[in-house]
Amino acid sequence: MPTRDSKSRKSSHAGVKSQLDALKALDHDPEAQAELAIAYIRKSTNMEIVRPALKVLQAREDPALRPLLHETYERCERSPIRDDSGGVVRAAIVRALQPIIHVDDLPLLERALVSYQMVGLYEVAAELRAVALVALNDLDRDLAALYAARFLHDPQNSNSGEPALTAIRLLAAQLQVATLFGFAAWPKAGSELIAESLRNLADLPASMVPFLIGQYHESDDEQILLGLYDLLLGHPARTEWRYQIEHFLRHSRLLDLYGLIVMQVVVTRDPELIGMLRELEAEEREPVRLGLLRQALEHA
Repeated sequence: MPTRDSKSRKSSHAGVKSQLDALKALDHDPEAQAELAIAYIRKSTNMEIVRPALKVLQAREDPALRPLLHETYERCERSPIRDDSGGVVRAAIVRALQPIIHVDDLPLLERALVSYQMVGLYEVAAELRAVALVALNDLDRDLAALYAARFLHDPQNSNSGEPALTAIRLLAAQLQVATLFGFAAWPKAGSELIAESLRNLADLPASMVPFLIGQYHESDDEQILLGLYDLLLGHPARTEWRYQIEHFLRHSRLLDLYGLIVMQVVVTRDPELIGMLRELEAEEREPVRLGLLRQALEHA
């Protein structure tokens, strides 16, 4: 026999579904849909209802919604564990603000950028900090670059790598090569972050690339090696490292990585490097490697 708790959960789920269905049913009437979304946001603290409602308002791109968005953010800040575990509602609010971002939003963004929440052993508000960084970049690029540099070395970066991954991409888009090089030059971070920083250093002066080759070419981490060869093949001076690339392809036993790199060589459309692949094809006797070479060269 179902318990009272199980009946209550089913009833609650049905209530959420009916509200979301009502919101979806108004797709044909954006004005009415926005009105219903505003009503949900004002009355509900259920994340399953509030987040879709905020997405509706995000699409409106209406500055008149700013007071409601700030009010809802502050409500979540006051009771984050009860009303916004993990910062997911606040992240949705920041996304809704981004199309209408204004200097008045700066204090809210700066609070978001230093928002942390522990659940057991894990910090769970990384999404909020990452989204706030992207929004800040639309408002103040220099300030965003400073926060991004801070996130590179934040010991509370999540298992997903955020917000450091977002920080790396933001710094790369701003051509903040020195900051990224300083981060990548020493292997103190996780492999995903090192790899992302390496592949985003294609604007690094060619004379500095050997420092990174020396640091990482003997790594046994496939993510880091892929990041390194993304850098070498994406760099305008890629042919300078032809023999480093060739040495890897002749000696590596990492066949999945081998297949990715030979395909990337073809994508460069560089005659010298594609010629190198043809030389390897003529000499290769190992069936799997030969198959990967031929598959890539079909697209050359």
